[in-house]
Amino acid sequence: MEKKKIVSTILSIIIIGGGLLAYVISAFLNIIHITGIIPLKEAGRVLNKGEYVEIEVDDIEFIGNVTNSYGFIPTGKEYYYVATDKENNAAYFLRASKNLKYKDTPVIIKGKVRSVDSSVSRSFGDSVDAKTNEGYYKSYQGKYLMIDCTVLIQGILCIVATLCIVLGIVLLIANPATINKPLNQMTGPEKVLPTIGILIIMAGLVLALYTTTFIF
Repeated sequence: MEKKKIVSTILSIIIIGGGLLAYVISAFLNIIHITGIIPLKEAGRVLNKGEYVEIEVDDIEFIGNVTNSYGFIPTGKEYYYVATDKENNAAYFLRASKNLKYKDTPVIIKGKVRSVDSSVSRSFGDSVDAKTNEGYYKSYQGKYLMIDCTVLIQGILCIVATLCIVLGIVLLIANPATINKPLNQMTGPEKVLPTIGILIIMAGLVLALYTTTFIF
């Protein structure tokens, strides 16, 4: 029985550790690209999924927001814009902060090219398509693509979420009583560190759920 417990513990550590590692690596990639440690590619008329790009646009219009959720858990709002660039004669679909100063053009846009959720494309795709009537080319072929300008802040939040989860786990295992008996059998002082650890892990998981759709 003890051997099975050790094996299951090791497997759990490998699975959780592997997931956190992939999560953190993806977050770091976003951060080092957007901060310019790795040079960004200048966006052309047509975007390619997965690229990190930058472009100076001449005009940006706010087209709406949607409430993001993970299952039944609301995780905040996403704000969408359409931008046009006269040099490339192209229209771009953007996801950016609600604080984007879109009226102060020209603006340099930096972000990662991503697919657009079908619900978002149904809501706002017409706003991008309408630019073709003004003589602009769509910056994608077939499926909608966008420049996600939120990847820097989301990458930072990913690191914070990971640190919360790791710190919570450390607090859980720091108390020897946690190994020998469940939380509901502990006395008052014994419960302090495990309880704080669980709360920190929960906070980290909520933050991780929020950022997962922005990172991968």
